[in-house]
Amino acid sequence: MNDSISKIKRFFADHPIVANLLLIFMVACILVWGALLFLDSWTNHGSSSTVPPVKGLSFEQARLTLAENDLTVEISDSIYDRNARPGTVVESWPRAGSVVKQGRQVYVTVTAFSPKQVTVAMPVTGVSSRQAVSYLEGLGVTSIRMVSVPSQYPDLVERAYADGKPLSVGTSFPVTASITLEVGTAPVNTFDTDRLDIAIDEAVDAIDFEDDGL
Repeated sequence: MNDSISKIKRFFADHPIVANLLLIFMVACILVWGALLFLDSWTNHGSSSTVPPVKGLSFEQARLTLAENDLTVEISDSIYDRNARPGTVVESWPRAGSVVKQGRQVYVTVTAFSPKQVTVAMPVTGVSSRQAVSYLEGLGVTSIRMVSVPSQYPDLVERAYADGKPLSVGTSFPVTASITLEVGTAPVNTFDTDRLDIAIDEAVDAIDFEDDGL
């Protein structure tokens, strides 16, 4: 044992450069081995979980279900659906059945708790009813009612309302609002029938008078 130690010491003394390189190599190997062990522990290498189906569950139910499988949850997006209960999971990623590492975060899309708010960015009055309806539908509005009002300009939107409140550029309202468009119609020419009858009678009397004169 003592002889081996003496030989190692002599080797280090006789070949300092080679000895230092060997020491550096050994230290590097130890550091790499330690780093690999740390990464295995940090990334849960070798441990996995299967993403359970959470579509249709409330967010809280989805969170508990994922926690039972050593997974966490995060809301990535929300959509408004008037036919679904607010807070219901409609999509998840990774998808159900995917095998992932334990502790992985699952992103879900849920139904919004309140309707989406939109803002009018272009005029919906002073334009044709087709243009106004097309623009409002593009915003996601589904309840649009048109009311005819007298106007010199047929098919022109004279006034617009969202749930009874005036609608103009810059107005914000929920997409579930009821929109009313007052659309102009051409005035109908009407005749005073009584005056027409009088005029006809006068014309007939004048003809009879001329005949009598003859």
